[in-house]
Amino acid sequence: MIKVILSNEILKRISAIDGNRFSLSTIELPPMTKNRLRKNSKKKSSYASNKIEGNPLTEKQADEVIERDEHKHFLKPEQEIRNYFLALNLLEEKLKKNEAFSKDMILEVQAMVEKGASKEKIGLRGAMPPGVLFAVYDATTGTPDYIPPEYSDIPSLLDELVEYMNTTDDHPLIIAAVVHYQLVTIHPLKMVMDERRDLCRDIF
Repeated sequence: MIKVILSNEILKRISAIDGNRFSLSTIELPPMTKNRLRKNSKKKSSYASNKIEGNPLTEKQADEVIERDEHKHFLKPEQEIRNYFLALNLLEEKLKKNEAFSKDMILEVQAMVEKGASKEKIGLRGAMPPGVLFAVYDATTGTPDYIPPEYSDIPSLLDELVEYMNTTDDHPLIIAAVVHYQLVTIHPLKMVMDERRDLCRDIF
């Protein structure tokens, strides 16, 4: 089972964040203002998260894409932004329904993020072709810096993550950090393998 050990520095930072959250919770805002702030926050997250992955759109362009008629044609960078925003909306709705965290939820969100892509990019990654190693490589030396788990181990690792999520009493910030870390280090989804082919090098 996943266990987290917290340093005094992390505990201090969490306490400071909780203090700020409490202060903000005492401020009453009109529902329209709350909704606008929430939407703007999701827009910024959609822009920033895709920007890190190399999306070329500016923040203004990302905003315009989110507000555009959904029936219009979108270029791939535009579709990435919209998909991310829709995935955040999906998670928000699941939160309102108090839906339990599950592998199905992970796959549903990933399918939303990959909406418009080929079916081959949706779901858990499978075995690599013979002679090919899926790894993160050092840009200078070319040697593997990190080799994720075998594809056959992913279901049990995801089960462990789901169990942790549904049973832990850790602080929400810690839970969020654990889920992010585990999904990144496990590399469970096809989109990671398909969209980062430069991480896959021939071992011969």
